Amino acid sequence: MPGAKAAAADRVASRRSRMKPELRAGMILEAAANYFAEHGFEAQLKQLAHRIGVSEGLIFRYFGTKQNLVEAVYQRVFLERWSRDWERGLRDRSQPLRQRLETFYGSYLEAVDEPRWIRVSVYAGLAGHDIIRRYIDTHVDQLLRIIVQELYAERGLPEPAEVDAMDLELAWHLHSTFIYFLIRKHVHRTPTTGDRAAMVGRIVETFLSGFRPSEAHAGPRTARPHRRSPKARPG
Repeated sequence: MPGAKAAAADRVASRRSRMKPELRAGMILEAAANYFAEHGFEAQLKQLAHRIGVSEGLIFRYFGTKQNLVEAVYQRVFLERWSRDWERGLRDRSQPLRQRLETFYGSYLEAVDEPRWIRVSVYAGLAGHDIIRRYIDTHVDQLLRIIVQELYAERGLPEPAEVDAMDLELAWHLHSTFIYFLIRKHVHRTPTTGDRAAMVGRIVETFLSGFRPSEAHAGPRTARPHRRSPKARPG
């Protein structure tokens, strides 16, 4: 009935008008993150406003510019998920490195394995926004350098002043395997394994068994076992 629909719309509008500013801003931000994940950053705020059911002017009232809204989405989708415990856990040498890596990537995927995170990442890069580059520079790069440093330490190799660029690329190879898992799952929507823990274990095992530090930074192999000369062999 038209009258009932109009009354329902009035009730919704009334609730929105009474909404506290911080709650309204949060509602707009959540809707923006979802909208950008679906339609990319080329989407116009007018379209976003229509979807939320507010005026475009109200969005500008709370966020000022579209770039400010993008920055808020970056904070909500990426930075709020990041845990400093990940870095501390990777440095905890009371545990074998394999266990530390499995724990980290299990926790990392638990935090980011959902459509919005990876789709916003892809769309931001395509639109030329620098938020993902900043995320890499200020968060991911440091974490991958820790992984390489812990590999050096576990293998008894001297830690160089700088992580070798090729060794860092190998750490990126490990990390990007999980990122592409998310792309296949949430962007391409192709079948992926449902046993995330087993997947993490196999990928980490493959990485550790295949990692060979660059010769320029491997240093003396002090952990190599002593070999007897042929004359000293028994029998």
